[in-house]
Amino acid sequence: MDENGHTILPPGTVPLVEFEVATDDTRLILSPAPSNDPNEPLNWAPWRKYFNFLLIMAMTIAAFTSLQIQTVFWQQMSVDLNLRTSQLNNAQSGNLAGLAVGCIFFIPFTVKYGRRLVYILSICVLAAATWWTARIQSFAELMCTSVICGLAGAINETAVQMTIADMFFVHQRATANACYFASVMIGSFLAPIAGGAQAATQGWRWSYYALAIALTCVSFIFIFCYEETKYVPISNGQREGGPIQTSMDGEAPEKEKLPEGADLTIVASTAMAEPAPPLNTYRQRMRLITKTDESLWKLFVMPLSVITLPHVLFTALQFASAIAWLVLFMPAVSVIFSAPPYSFTTAGVGYMTLGPFVGNALGSLYGGPLSDWSAKWFAKRNGGLYEPEMRLYILPLPIACMASGLIMFGVTADKGMHWILPSVGGALFAFGMGAMGDITFTFTVDTYRELIAEAFVGVAFFRNAFSVAIPFSLVPWMTTMGVSNMFIIIGCLSLAIGLLFIPMIIWGKRIRTALTPRYYHLVDKHAHVS
Repeated sequence: MDENGHTILPPGTVPLVEFEVATDDTRLILSPAPSNDPNEPLNWAPWRKYFNFLLIMAMTIAAFTSLQIQTVFWQQMSVDLNLRTSQLNNAQSGNLAGLAVGCIFFIPFTVKYGRRLVYILSICVLAAATWWTARIQSFAELMCTSVICGLAGAINETAVQMTIADMFFVHQRATANACYFASVMIGSFLAPIAGGAQAATQGWRWSYYALAIALTCVSFIFIFCYEETKYVPISNGQREGGPIQTSMDGEAPEKEKLPEGADLTIVASTAMAEPAPPLNTYRQRMRLITKTDESLWKLFVMPLSVITLPHVLFTALQFASAIAWLVLFMPAVSVIFSAPPYSFTTAGVGYMTLGPFVGNALGSLYGGPLSDWSAKWFAKRNGGLYEPEMRLYILPLPIACMASGLIMFGVTADKGMHWILPSVGGALFAFGMGAMGDITFTFTVDTYRELIAEAFVGVAFFRNAFSVAIPFSLVPWMTTMGVSNMFIIIGCLSLAIGLLFIPMIIWGKRIRTALTPRYYHLVDKHAHVS
């Protein structure tokens, strides 16, 4: 409780639903409360938000295609470049190492200098590395291009979460994250189908040429069309990162009343009396640098403190394990289905990613629009207050699907059953991974919005560092234990890690409440790191 007698809510707890007693209607409260500045991304027209986010999704598809497609070509690359499977695994580990290290080095620049410049540099370097990959002749070149692609693609995951928080309100973020994860899986699962089919007729190099052309086109579009979403307020009002206050009975502050209307009418939580600033010109919106006063070296250190917050650590562990299983799954598809009894061509191996893509598309719907709807529904039942843990109530189905899908894939593929059965197993796994990733990412964004960059640097490093050793262990693990036993073990591990959502639901709010002083200390430290 502060000096004015107001209760300070823990981070993430926000008024989301307002009750109109006279009509029994409920209205959504925009959170965070937007200013009257038309240049603030929260206030952009819907078409402007969607267009810029569409460019982000196009970049995400292209980036994850370049990061994931190579396993489809292993059959041809091993012959063309005279490489062993262990060397190809090493190249993938180099890619993951680049991903783990890159987010640490580049995200602080995204915080200090804005999103636009870093996005453009990332996509341009990815395009250059892909052109180089199409022409490599040795294992040394393959390792170099893999590491460079990892470094260039590292900013995507964290920077996109920053952009989502820049442009979207609490009740929209899971849907935005669903679109993001759908783009990730289009690049990871759907693009390999097209790449494998092209490689079967034209060779793997032409698949890389096609990808390089796509990345180059996206680079030019980004340069001329993508707007900066980092917002620097003009006025010297209350800092956005300050604590949310309510009256002593827990009710939200009084809001501007609108005429009686339909259920769930969206209203702003504050009314701004100051005149609105003018809209930025095209040249201002396309500026390369939006500099603020943060200290870069302190921004490098901040993630070490933020990753220890239990909610961030929970998301990091959930997503790191899911990506580790994906890193095992994709090479296993290439190794298993290119060998007897399946003996698929490069195109056939690519087609095996169709099932996971369909599963992930359904998972994105489950973890996106359904998660946003359930957040509003649970907030309504909670007297209008939204708690981030409400996102976790729908996790049991994705967790069960991910674990059972991994086991089904491994057992049916190992026994040489019809390819549709391991494909269904892959679809169940991808459904769980997509929904779980969407829900847990939004959970962290909602909880610690003011520290998103630092939180997701930790999440990204954790998940990539966790995955670096996986490719090295794939062949020895499959050889000594067998495919069935290997996937049964990782299925059980997946279930055990997933079930950690139960203690998070039970004690999550207590943890946030206990750590409220520490959290706002970190926010103040973030705001005064100059």
